[in-house]
Amino acid sequence: MSNRYYLAADGGGSKLQAVLYDENFDVIRTGTMSGTNVMFKPVEETKLEMDRLLDALLDGVSTLTSADVCLVGSEGYFQESLQRRCRVEEMHTHSEPCMGLAAAFCESGALALSGTGSDAFVIKDGKVLVYVGGWGPLFGDEGSGYDIGLSSIKAAIYAYDGRRPTTVLADMITEKFALNGLWDIVALMNRNPNSRHEIASVAKLTAKAAEQCDPVALLIYRHAAHEMALQAITAIRRAYDDWNGKLVLMGGAWKGSSLMATAFESEVKQAYPETQLILPVYDPVIGCVILRALREGMPMKEIQARLQGKFDMYLYKIGGIS
Repeated sequence: MSNRYYLAADGGGSKLQAVLYDENFDVIRTGTMSGTNVMFKPVEETKLEMDRLLDALLDGVSTLTSADVCLVGSEGYFQESLQRRCRVEEMHTHSEPCMGLAAAFCESGALALSGTGSDAFVIKDGKVLVYVGGWGPLFGDEGSGYDIGLSSIKAAIYAYDGRRPTTVLADMITEKFALNGLWDIVALMNRNPNSRHEIASVAKLTAKAAEQCDPVALLIYRHAAHEMALQAITAIRRAYDDWNGKLVLMGGAWKGSSLMATAFESEVKQAYPETQLILPVYDPVIGCVILRALREGMPMKEIQARLQGKFDMYLYKIGGIS
């Protein structure tokens, strides 16, 4: 086996992905757990999951040549837990936008993040120039997975009351949470310390409803696209007078329906017709792999060639588009 091991890890509101790989970019092991943001999830539960993940991922590994991580909400504990299990020669932390751009083999451009939360960025040469959004579920997260999930639950409630059209989302939500009736969702979410993640998980039902051409689900995705376009356009306008650069999509909410990306692109191009919409090649965790290789002096084109076929389980797809 290799004597040089590397770790890449990306954690946010919904999940943490981690990859142990060697100097040839061959995957040794992978690991996943639920979200890492302790602002919305119990601290002890997060720590316990993290310890279990690292126990399995690092079994038999005494030294890591480097660890590249991007974790929201519990990065410090992850690093401590990692260093208790093995010697880490280098530890590097990365921001979400730089990691997201790297996953598209870009170092400069704009990025529209729609995961559990949402925000938009403009990055130049690996540094964030402008960011918009990121205000969290009480005051923001427009166009995010959480927002899509919450809008879907509200749509089901409106349909139940007769205030809005009927939607397949009502039955889907009732079945998902094993509710006796839709009213039960009130107590379920109010008593749940991890309600933000649970609400965001409803976005998967919205995606299924959109596949069935449910008008309410399609409208929710169009609204999410508008909110993300507003953030992206604002970020670009604050950074540049003129713009014809690359705009990268990042985050799991984009994966629900191709309609969201299509509607988003249409609105952005009304403001900036020369914008080049770019899909990431990989999920963000592989952005940490790419940033490590860049740091060590490997040209981007060589990195792209070296990674070919190595991390296919992390290839990024949006609504069936890859």
